Amino acid sequence: MKIGKKLILSMLALTLGTMLLVSAGLSAIVGTLRDNIHQQYEVIRTDAEQTIEEGLYAQDSDSLAVLADMQMEVTDSRLRIVSDAVTHAAEYAEKLYASPSEHTGSVYSPVHLSQAPDTISARYMFSAGVEETDALYDELKLLSNMEEVFAPTMKYNRRFLDNLYVGTASGIFYQYTDNNVFLENYVVTRRHWYVSATSSPGKVMWKETEIDSYGRPCITASMAVKDAEGKIVAVVAADVNFDQLMSNVIGSGLGETGETFVLGATRDLVAYSSFMEDVEAHNGLYNTFEDHFSEPDSVRKKIDDCALGDGEAFHAVLDGREIYMTARVIPSTGWLLCTAINAEEITEPIGKVTGRSDQLFADAQTKMTDEFKALTVKAILAFAAIAVLAVVIGYFISRTISKPIVMLTDTVKNTGEGDFDRKSDVDTRDEIGDLARGFNKMQDDLKRYTENLKTVTAEKERIGAELNVATKIQADMLPRIFPPFPQKKEIDLFASMTPAKEVGGDFYDFFLIDESHLALVIADVSGKGVPAALFMVISKTLIKNRAMQGGTPAQILADVNNQLCEGNEADMFVTCWLGICDLTTGRITAANAGHEFPAVCGPDGAFELLKDKHGFVLAGMEGARYRDYEIQLERGGSIFVYTDGVPEATDADGDMFGTDRMLEALNRRPDNQPEGFIGEVGSAVKAFTGDAPQFDDVTMVGMTWRGKDGKGILTEN
Repeated sequence: MKIGKKLILSMLALTLGTMLLVSAGLSAIVGTLRDNIHQQYEVIRTDAEQTIEEGLYAQDSDSLAVLADMQMEVTDSRLRIVSDAVTHAAEYAEKLYASPSEHTGSVYSPVHLSQAPDTISARYMFSAGVEETDALYDELKLLSNMEEVFAPTMKYNRRFLDNLYVGTASGIFYQYTDNNVFLENYVVTRRHWYVSATSSPGKVMWKETEIDSYGRPCITASMAVKDAEGKIVAVVAADVNFDQLMSNVIGSGLGETGETFVLGATRDLVAYSSFMEDVEAHNGLYNTFEDHFSEPDSVRKKIDDCALGDGEAFHAVLDGREIYMTARVIPSTGWLLCTAINAEEITEPIGKVTGRSDQLFADAQTKMTDEFKALTVKAILAFAAIAVLAVVIGYFISRTISKPIVMLTDTVKNTGEGDFDRKSDVDTRDEIGDLARGFNKMQDDLKRYTENLKTVTAEKERIGAELNVATKIQADMLPRIFPPFPQKKEIDLFASMTPAKEVGGDFYDFFLIDESHLALVIADVSGKGVPAALFMVISKTLIKNRAMQGGTPAQILADVNNQLCEGNEADMFVTCWLGICDLTTGRITAANAGHEFPAVCGPDGAFELLKDKHGFVLAGMEGARYRDYEIQLERGGSIFVYTDGVPEATDADGDMFGTDRMLEALNRRPDNQPEGFIGEVGSAVKAFTGDAPQFDDVTMVGMTWRGKDGKGILTEN
């Protein structure tokens, strides 16, 4: 074989061998690079998950603290009402026993418990085995004066009180309630509330939840009564309305899985969401701390540290699920109010973050692999085209390819250690340079994406928590039990509020000013979110407190307006309609502060708008004046008031519902039942808007006057 051919074959062999070696080296380097990138990405991913999780827990810790403080204040105020009622009744009882001769002329005559009616009234029974003497009946007559205190207390605090009663050392059990269960073997002085009160005279003693003699869950406050000589002669006690405590306090929580529960002095559960279900399932109480918490000693200490010190929210296991919770002391009882949310709900956004990050990384790896394949093909073609210069070109290509990859590998390692700012120095104008520039861009994208994601996630959680708290505040402030005054046969009353997706400021209220006058209130606070919810609470409270002091609606609105103007730096305002109905005549005295026109059902049985004279909105201008006007309801006549969410409800085409459609819906119900015509309006609004989103709260209040005797003929259209 000629030397030239050998040289050609040798060069070809050398070229092929060089190509194979270079290809193998490149494959190894790229494989190492891929592995390093994957490892460093896992480090970055883990660090991002940890950072986001810490931010989410910090945000929810703040939200739990705000909610716990608000619910603690609400719970404390309601339990304090019960405590104050017991204290006041005990003081009055001591006056009776201190000077019995001055109170012997009682006009009240309680009936024996075995003959008591179903309505709220005074009743009594004697302990089993007690001898019924004249002295015992004289003492019962003296105790009958307690109706002076019991009757108004139960009337104005029915939402918070279930029973008011007094037991004497002589064996009398005097009770003001609607419960007529008679227990023949009942012994007053052996009851827990009597024993605890006599063991600590001068103090209101709280008994945590137990099943009472009537088979119901019961929380009791009691206080001892002394005679003129300082001897304990009786004990006054009150039962908390357990259903109201469960619905107004325990029913509130953060997010979809949040809940609230109350712990007693022994840290057993006084009330929690599944309390009644557990009572039925276990045929009795199932409320010890150990029944519900894993590692009870450790969790109990954390709860005490959080409630009594400066401890922050913490993790615990409740009924087999991990929760994140905080606690506050209820001052009136020394009990603890705890607010919790499932840990899974807090960390749910992390899965979305990591899924998006994994997709970005997979796309980057695919791009790197494609570019390497293209580079390999070009290298093979270059070796085939310049076989004569194989060694030189092979060496050049090796240096050209391997050095930038090594530099890029070093950059990847630095990035994996958290250094996003150190970029690759590779600046060649080939695929390796493109790869380096692509990796540099990926660094910037990952850094920017991680930072933006943290900010967006934290902001969404903050806004969500704020809206949830505001929604709970608004819902808890509105009366929701119908009929609200079953003893008042003169009227039928019903109200509803359908909230929009975002928190609004609508509210309504109705309450008795005295036995014959009923106040009706409907209002709409400007703005959205927590500020509107808080301004709603202030406005509702001021209106009710001022109305209870007496005066016309115009006077009431004028005084409330001046109070709301003080310090109103946020420039919020309230539209409000206030009416006071004389239940004996059906005459309503009303005033309007920039609110919607009311609709009145006249003698012809048809609803029409009453275009009353509007005053300026509340909190808009200090010193504003308002005008009273009167509405005379005929027997069976009705009034309907509403917020702008009804006429301004909008369908998918942008058309509004309007007052004409509202009046048409009202007049479809010839019986003028408030629940019926309010339901007709609500159904009409829903049918009109269809699938269009609801942008404002829809709030309605309706009342029908049945006459002084409550037997008014229903109006027919």
